[in-house]
Amino acid sequence: MDECLWFATCQLLASQAAIQERHDVMNPFHLSLILIVLAGLFQGTFGLGMKRFAPLSWEGFWIVFTILGMVLIPIGCSAIVIPDPWTAIRAVPAGDLATSILLGGSWGVGALMFGLAINRIGLSLAYGITMSVAAAMGSLIPLMSMAGAGSNPAVPWVIASIIVMVLGVVTLTWAGVLRDRIQTTAGQPVLGISRGRGFYMGLLFAILNGLGAALLNVGFTRAQPAAQAAISQGVPARNASLVAWVIVLLGGCLVNLAYALYLLIKNRSYYTFASSGASKGLIWAIVTAVLWFAALAVYGQGAAIMGRLGPVIGWSLFLGLSLVVSSILGLKDREWAGMKGPVRILLTGDAVIVASAIMLGYANYLTMVHQ
Repeated sequence: MDECLWFATCQLLASQAAIQERHDVMNPFHLSLILIVLAGLFQGTFGLGMKRFAPLSWEGFWIVFTILGMVLIPIGCSAIVIPDPWTAIRAVPAGDLATSILLGGSWGVGALMFGLAINRIGLSLAYGITMSVAAAMGSLIPLMSMAGAGSNPAVPWVIASIIVMVLGVVTLTWAGVLRDRIQTTAGQPVLGISRGRGFYMGLLFAILNGLGAALLNVGFTRAQPAAQAAISQGVPARNASLVAWVIVLLGGCLVNLAYALYLLIKNRSYYTFASSGASKGLIWAIVTAVLWFAALAVYGQGAAIMGRLGPVIGWSLFLGLSLVVSSILGLKDREWAGMKGPVRILLTGDAVIVASAIMLGYANYLTMVHQ
């Protein structure tokens, strides 16, 4: 019930932000930050459903989540706010269209590697490495591809804030490693951590997953001609960004759906859809899909309002805040019970990430003044 209440609260906050936006009474600078913060809340909470999908099999849950979150919901949202989304998609040059879909597929492959990384180096280390690589590369790649970006006074602040954010993520990761060591020493249950070659393979998988997550943002920027075409139809820039997600998520959907279907057939776990209590797992799959795409959609809106550097500033801010939210939820769920030392390090890492978020907010302000 607590998680459902949290979900309802996030939805209420999002609706309030939308109301204020429609009335055009909010400064774009403040509105863009509010939307990115909301996106971070969604991203930090969507994983709650991944602990509660029983009695569905993981692959059954993932199929429902993939079809809804990566296909039906993005297409439905685009169709609601854009008069002719398919015309907007056709406006994307063939090369950019193929590249965006391919980058989405690369993100899908990276997402599958996340599970392999967890099995070898543990959840805390895998998540920390993934987030730091995704935040840094997902911001720096679009920045380096922008012509004349060096003349923007916000760029030094963006680069500095990314460095600070990576330090914060490293701090959070260290807290997780210490927690795992304490649990192992005390003989408590802990996710298995490989040694030797297995450990280094886990590090490689985590880095590749982070690169895949970064490529999702790069693919989003390559699909922007579709958003520009939607704007020419009279759609506000913040809503036009939705059609770009339809393109990039197609590649991710194909990879994730193919793998989940393979497991469903291999394990013959399709029977779990008819098992007693399956409706509960389906509900959580729906909630997870809604929260997950809400995170991307609201991030896209905030990035669009931020302007040219939106995919750079917004992406790092989005991922950093989501990591803070997820760590707070971990404390709430008593994942850190009895770990005073690691908790202090955890809170220090959160504070560092908040500091980087403030720096990104200032960079956003400089960008809007410079425009």
